Amino acid sequence: MDDRGVVFTISAVSRRLGVPVPTLRSWERRYGIGPSVREAGRHRRYTAADLDRLRRMIALVDEGAPPASAAAVALGEPATNGAARDGGGSGAIAVGRSERTVRGLARAAARLDVEAVRAHVETQLNQRGVERTWEDLLVPLLQSLGHRYDAEPESTVAIEHAATIGILGALRGIRAEPAQARLHALLLCAPDEQHSLPLEVLYAALVERGRRARFLGARVPSETALSAAHRMRPRTVVVWAHSARLARRCALPDLAETCSKLVLGGPGWEGVRAAQPFIKPRSLSEALQLMCDEEQSFR
Repeated sequence: MDDRGVVFTISAVSRRLGVPVPTLRSWERRYGIGPSVREAGRHRRYTAADLDRLRRMIALVDEGAPPASAAAVALGEPATNGAARDGGGSGAIAVGRSERTVRGLARAAARLDVEAVRAHVETQLNQRGVERTWEDLLVPLLQSLGHRYDAEPESTVAIEHAATIGILGALRGIRAEPAQARLHALLLCAPDEQHSLPLEVLYAALVERGRRARFLGARVPSETALSAAHRMRPRTVVVWAHSARLARRCALPDLAETCSKLVLGGPGWEGVRAAQPFIKPRSLSEALQLMCDEEQSFR
């Protein structure tokens, strides 16, 4: 139905665009982008043209433009260079001097717009590949969310979930895993480990490089992990642990017997004595170099 002649309340606009009412009011106050129709009783109403301008602003912000510049462009005015700063209840996430794409991702996550996060990450994966997308964009984003969580834990949880779901949706679109005689890598979380995103990224990076891999998901019991490793006999087993408490529950010597390389990822391995003989890469790039070089000797 053509709604060019329809006017909308601010609540209706909020539902249509997925932008909170306080943010819409903040944008009108700060950037002059708001309703253009005044009805009896001093009520302001949005027209279809107003919605189009807001959609344009949101698209520009998602691409990394400062809100003030995005609003100016949407209104047909010369773009400013951030003369007005985002704030005033907009839910902005501070990302320091990170590139504009990180800021766009942060704004999409702050709006809990999972689909926008997914689309952004998918575009970057196609342009940069998994490794560079992770290290240049996603690590700064997740670090910024971690800093925000320290200050505002209750309001940050939903944002972290939205970001993670969007990232996973993009990563799981990577396909084309070749059939090989032997599994290249088996990726395991420590027992009760719920921080599985780094392994999702590693899995996608391996598939992108044409390596056959398997990831069993979060919270893999020790017996299940060992049984899978014995059955699959991969070249490499990777075990991720976010904390030392969880790392100590892994049967490392038994897992090492099932593969040529045992690789340990995550901060949980620091200071765990049983982890000392095994490979502990410090980054995704280092892990990929170790795992994808077939001639690399075990240390």
